[in-house]
Amino acid sequence: MKVHVPYGPGPFPVVIVSHGAGGNRDANFAQARHLATHGYIVVCIEHVGSNTKQALAGGLRIGKTIAAMTRDSDEVLNRPKDVSFAIDQVMRWNGEHTQLHNHFDLKRIGAMGHSFGAFTTLVVCGARPALDWMRPRIVNGRGLGPDLHDKRIRCGVALSPQGPGDPFFLKESYASICVPLLGISGSKDKQQNFQPEHRKVGFQWWPDGPHHLLWINNANHLSFSDSTGSKSRRSNRLSEALASRREDVQRISRAATLLFLDQHLKQQPSVSLSESSLRKYERGIADKIQLLKK
Repeated sequence: MKVHVPYGPGPFPVVIVSHGAGGNRDANFAQARHLATHGYIVVCIEHVGSNTKQALAGGLRIGKTIAAMTRDSDEVLNRPKDVSFAIDQVMRWNGEHTQLHNHFDLKRIGAMGHSFGAFTTLVVCGARPALDWMRPRIVNGRGLGPDLHDKRIRCGVALSPQGPGDPFFLKESYASICVPLLGISGSKDKQQNFQPEHRKVGFQWWPDGPHHLLWINNANHLSFSDSTGSKSRRSNRLSEALASRREDVQRISRAATLLFLDQHLKQQPSVSLSESSLRKYERGIADKIQLLKK
């Protein structure tokens, strides 16, 4: 785990961040740093069964390796438990850690994740995974999986949340979502052979409640992940151009995430997540947004 801590005595609300398949604890560094500068302790966890090391172990078959991760029954069912483990660790640190003692507000905990991390976030917020596509198949391996939500989590942000179908969810999976959720995706956010619009289909199956789906024009699947804190960051014209387009998208997604968390974790009554509050962040390729509400 990597912990981003704001300056000051605290206590601060907590956000647990889950990376995508083949990622690591720096995969959402810019988002974590942004939240920390606005008064959140951000705990970026690394899922050792689906991290960068595991992805590279497959050699040139990285795509197939990552696809296999998202169907691996151990990893699918254990990722949400990693989030709960991280919260347990936060509770220990709050009581015992020399530097972090009393820094964490344990009554205000949120979850956030991208891609496979979005799946993880949805599950710890109440959604139930599909068993149908898990390998190896578990006993009675069809239909809805176990309830793995963590009652200590008060809200979640899912970057590239999945619609129903292979390998993550059934239509019935979303009915048990029990805390406010913000999904963020876009018009080029393809994944696992599904077109971007399929994410809107998933949102239609979310239950009624204080839920939102932010749709950003031209955002693709990698727009929501970055490694600006990684030592391996390259600097060349291509990477700089990609970073610029990614920043266009993340300028909006970071603002929306902060507004949503401020509303539900800091309980600021004057804060409102709306299209009008986000339009001032439109620029470059991310020139149009749509905010869907339940």
